[in-house]
Amino acid sequence: MNIFRENDVVRLRIGVEANIITGDEVFIPKGAEGTVVIVHGNADQPSAYEVEFFISEQNDFALATVDADLLCKV
Repeated sequence: MNIFRENDVVRLRIGVEANIITGDEVFIPKGAEGTVVIVHGNADQPSAYEVEFFISEQNDFALATVDADLLCKV
């Protein structure tokens, strides 16, 4: 498992649901890149990350809580 820190850029191993800041839900596809904004759990063995994605079609940002094993380095 890779360990990431806040502000690291990561890539999804599978697609996930995310919430746009305004409250709408969107699907973020496998391979999308995002930025870690919060590390959940122990910093040396995180359980999940809060990841921010830019949604170009809507010119907005979305947040998703992603299990640690579903992310990889860019």
